[in-house]
Amino acid sequence: MMMSRGILRSALAALLLVLLAACGFQLRGEVELPPELSSVTVKVADAYSPLKRNLEDALARAGARAQAAQGPVAVLDISRNRMSRWPLSVGRTGRVQEFSMRYEVTMQLTDANGEVVVPKQDIQLERAYQFETLQAQGTPGEEEVVRAELERDMTQAILRRISAAVATP
Repeated sequence: MMMSRGILRSALAALLLVLLAACGFQLRGEVELPPELSSVTVKVADAYSPLKRNLEDALARAGARAQAAQGPVAVLDISRNRMSRWPLSVGRTGRVQEFSMRYEVTMQLTDANGEVVVPKQDIQLERAYQFETLQAQGTPGEEEVVRAELERDMTQAILRRISAAVATP
């Protein structure tokens, strides 16, 4: 009886692996850039923005070099980069219990030849988080975590749009 349970579990695990492989599932890899995008500069109004640093790092992992001293380069232009928050819910005492934070970016990508690869478009991400009025000292930490998550997610959203644009012929 014990032996048949072990065999049954092994068979079930093998079946699940076969089904997972058959459905075409694969992990999302890094973006692969074509030669026209091998040298990219990221333009953001705020030169010290975490988004700029995150995008430069992600593009470097995708094979792009930093802006070359000579020659044409592709330009990822972030014309709007704005984070805002507002109260989402208020408790019986009239104090805010929950906030919503929105990250809005307008981006456009042109290749080294000046041709538009990703047309100008808006991307918006939004997250809600709790504001504990009784533990106000810990609350700024929660906001910083949400802000960092939004910045990381925005970087990935921009890269997915670039990937989709360069993957289509």
